[in-house]
Amino acid sequence: MPETINTRVARLENLMGVLAEKQTKLDDVLVLLTEAQIKTEESFRETDKRFRELGERMSAVDQRSRERDHALDERVDKLVSAIGELLRNPRPK
Repeated sequence: MPETINTRVARLENLMGVLAEKQTKLDDVLVLLTEAQIKTEESFRETDKRFRELGERMSAVDQRSRERDHALDERVDKLVSAIGELLRNPRPK
């Protein structure tokens, strides 16, 4: 038996309702994905900022370490030189 116009319209209305529900769910998922993307980008920016800060701190520590090493090298050189001088010219007793 062929479908009547009323049956077809009712079926189409039902399908339109299903499609509307799916569209609403899809919109909700897109909102969630957008929020997640925003949070991810914020996390990446924060991580990048912290890496840059860490790099700056490491550079400063490295610079101070080189300065201390240089000062220590100078002190050792002076000490070695003084010991050499004492060995070459012992003090009279």
